[in-house]
Amino acid sequence: MDAQVSHPARVSYRTLLIPRARRRLVVTGALSRLPLAGAGVAIVLAAGGATHSYGLAGTASALYVIAASVMAPLHARRMDRMGQRRVLLVAGTAQAAAFASLMLVCRTPGWWQVPGIITAAAVAGAAQVDIGSAVRARWAHAVPDRVSQQTAFLLESVVDELMFILAPMAITAVTSAQSWAAPAVVLLGPAVGWLLLAGQTGTAPPPLGKGGAHPAGRRPTTMAGSRALVAAFVGIGAYLGSIEILLVALADADGEPYWAGYALAAWALGSAAAALLAGPHLGRLAPERVFVPAMAWMTGCGLLLPLAGPKLPLVIACFLAGIGAAPSLSSGFSLLGRRTAGASEGMSWASSGMGAGTTIGAFSGGWLADRTGSGAAFWLCVVFGAAALTIAWRATSGGDAGTAAQPSA
Repeated sequence: MDAQVSHPARVSYRTLLIPRARRRLVVTGALSRLPLAGAGVAIVLAAGGATHSYGLAGTASALYVIAASVMAPLHARRMDRMGQRRVLLVAGTAQAAAFASLMLVCRTPGWWQVPGIITAAAVAGAAQVDIGSAVRARWAHAVPDRVSQQTAFLLESVVDELMFILAPMAITAVTSAQSWAAPAVVLLGPAVGWLLLAGQTGTAPPPLGKGGAHPAGRRPTTMAGSRALVAAFVGIGAYLGSIEILLVALADADGEPYWAGYALAAWALGSAAAALLAGPHLGRLAPERVFVPAMAWMTGCGLLLPLAGPKLPLVIACFLAGIGAAPSLSSGFSLLGRRTAGASEGMSWASSGMGAGTTIGAFSGGWLADRTGSGAAFWLCVVFGAAALTIAWRATSGGDAGTAAQPSA
């Protein structure tokens, strides 16, 4: 018995995707992620190109992020109670209309342009559903065994990385023709992806009803250890957000801004490669055994950033650090999913926490870059990473971590 628990069977991606419904879920989930991966870029390019004010464009993008961070957990709670179909149809219609309005306003100059851009961006953000959490909740329902579920979450990490690479590229290509058309790419997410996802009722978890009671009898945000895990996601977001802004700021200060793009692409490549090559093997391990070591690798490699210097060494350091990104995030989602009975709401709090942390990291990283202008600013990332690692270790150690992960008999 112990041997079976310690060495569960390996589940390959091919085995996981044998049912056609699961293959459709991966493809539809990828398309549905377009707003998450590219809305900020699309809003900045469309609004900036229309008004020639990147201050306004940045404000509109920030409003989108804030509205999405506030509303996404509420949408997730509604999905748990009423089912995903209804929420996806209503929110998808609202967001598609908001992005279409943004394009129309950006294309037609007039006194209404500034308030129209601000309003459309805010409405689009308020309608944003945390698709990553919704898809992971479907996987938690479709593959209840731990090994398959964690392998599925690693596969979703690959999809995340892929969309965060492809979406900005597609938006930039559209913008080269007409800047106001940039939101057309992300509009495909709610208008097509969410509609198709709503129609895939076979993978959707059943609604919990108005009571919203989970199998463990508790709300996700009050279950043992879940708050500490969300706090760890805030720390991870701060770590990643500070790295991103510092890479861009310091590369631009050196007069070679394209190196930031290479470094960020190397990070995504390392993350995706780890998930693709090691995912089925990591899926055999309990998420507690993956979460902290993967974070330790990611934050430990972060120590190379202030020492790497410019150009190629920095790209290599980002690639190495990225190797720990997908395993740490996927195992964190898997662990939180177990502690919240696979609820969309619980996992959406992790995404919102990570978004809040990214904002904190970007703000503090930009502030520090303006005052130092050197690679020493990367020590801020190390501090954020160490804090996230400490919180993650405390969240997965001790009695609470072990008991919270087990469902009641």
